[in-house]
Amino acid sequence: MSQCKPSAPRHRLIITADDFGYSAERDGGIIECFLDGAVTGVVLLVNGEAAEQACAIARKHGIPVGLHLNLTEGYPVYKNEHTSLINSDGFLRGKFGFREALQDGKIDLCDVKKEIEAQIECFQTLMETQPTHVDGHQHVQVLPGVCDVFAETLAKYGIKRTRLPIQYGLNNSNWVPKLHMDFFQQFEQQAEEAKTVFQRYNIRYPDGFFGTSTMGSHMTIGHLEQALTAAENKLYGDTTTSPLTFELMTHPGCCTSPGHGGCGGGPDDFSQSKDREYEMSVLRSSDWKKVIATHNMDLGSYKDVK
Repeated sequence: MSQCKPSAPRHRLIITADDFGYSAERDGGIIECFLDGAVTGVVLLVNGEAAEQACAIARKHGIPVGLHLNLTEGYPVYKNEHTSLINSDGFLRGKFGFREALQDGKIDLCDVKKEIEAQIECFQTLMETQPTHVDGHQHVQVLPGVCDVFAETLAKYGIKRTRLPIQYGLNNSNWVPKLHMDFFQQFEQQAEEAKTVFQRYNIRYPDGFFGTSTMGSHMTIGHLEQALTAAENKLYGDTTTSPLTFELMTHPGCCTSPGHGGCGGGPDDFSQSKDREYEMSVLRSSDWKKVIATHNMDLGSYKDVK
C-alpha cells in the first residue's frame, strides 16, 4: 500500500509598509492598503510628523506595528545638542552623510545606543506596547558597529525580531540603475556580516526578504514574482516541511503634499512622488493577489517569525 505524500506547507508572506507616521496623507493610503489586505503590517517612524495620530489609528484597526529605527532623517528623539548623530543644523546626517561619518569614525556608538533606546521608549509610549520588531530606516541596522549596538539594545528590551535585507537573486534585476545597485549590494554585504551578530543575541528575521528591486515604478507584477521566485528557489528544498516566512518591503501611501509631513525637515521627494500611489495600486491589484495564491502563500505578520 503506497503512503500518502505529505502536502506542501503553506508559507507566510509578510507585506510591510515602511515609513508609517511620516505624514497623514501617506498614512491614509497605508491604512487603505491594510484594510484591503494589501499590507499586513507597518513600521513606524517615531519622529515622523504624524506618528501620534498614526498610532491611534493603528490601535483602532489592530495593525501590527514595528519600529522603523531612524538614524538618518529629520530630528533625533534623544535630545542632546552635542550628539555625533547630527549636523551643524541639528538634523540627522542623512542616508549617505551618516554612513560617511560612521566610516570616518565621527559617530560615537554611545550616541547610537542612546538614540535607539529613546526611539524604543517613544514607541512604547505612543503604542502602549512593544514593537512587533525593529528594523532600520534605510537599513541602518546592518551597518558595521551599529548592528552590534542595535542587537544588544534589542536584547535589553526583550525584542527578538528584525529585518535582514538580503534579496536573493538581486543581481538578476537588470532594470535597477547601476548607481542604485551598487548601494543595494553594499548594504546586502553588510547584512550578510550582521547575521552573526543577530544570531549571537538570538535576534530572528524572516527566512526570505524581497522588495529592494521593486520600489516605486520598478514594482511590477513580473518583477515581484521574479523576486519571490528567486527567494523560493534559494530556500525551498525537497524536504521543506515547515512553513517559511518571507517579507516584502513596500512604500505605499497617498502622496505627501509640499509643506506637510516629514521627520522635522519637511517632506522629501520620495514621499511626494506619485510612486507611492503607484505601489498602492499594484499591491491592491487582483493580479498580485493571484500571484500570492499561486505561490501557496498565506498572509502573515512578524508574529509568525519563529
